Formats: sequence, structure tokens, C-alpha cells
Amino acid sequence: MIRIIDQFLHDLKINGTTEKTITEYSKFLKGINRIKSLEKWDKTDVNRYIMEKHNECLTGTVVICKTKIKHFFTWAGKSEIVSHLNT
Repeated sequence: MIRIIDQFLHDLKINGTTEKTITEYSKFLKGINRIKSLEKWDKTDVNRYIMEKHNECLTGTVVICKTKIKHFFTWAGKSEIVSHLNT
């Protein structure tokens, strides 16, 4: 799954995303990939992760996590598992 993360990061760079943002996405995606391979994530995993973040983080941080998850899975062609997220 790391390869698809790298492809996503490459596409961000091609589209003019700043290096700082790319680095943040990289750390975030590789971190949640260690929890469970992103290719195996489903809607339940997304919801569980968001609920854990609600218990651990400030609301603004949760919104950022939701945005990153939605951006990645939409790009990866799995928009059905994040379509319910309001971002």
C-alpha cells in the first residue's frame, strides 16, 4: 500500500501542493496505514478512526483528519467509504 501512498503524494506534487502539505499527508497516511493497510479499510474503519480522533483531539484536528482521509480515498477510487464525511 505504500506504493499507492507514494503515487498519491506524487500526484499532489504534480498539482502544485506545497512540500509541507505533502510531508503532512505522507506522515498521516503512513501512520494510519500501520494501523491497518489502507487497501483493506472500509467505511467501518473510517468511522472507528474518526471516533477515536474525536476522543483524543480538538475538533479542528478531527476535521483535518477527515479531509485527508476523504481526499486520499476519493483519489484512490474508493469514494463510497468516505462519501458520508462532511468536510
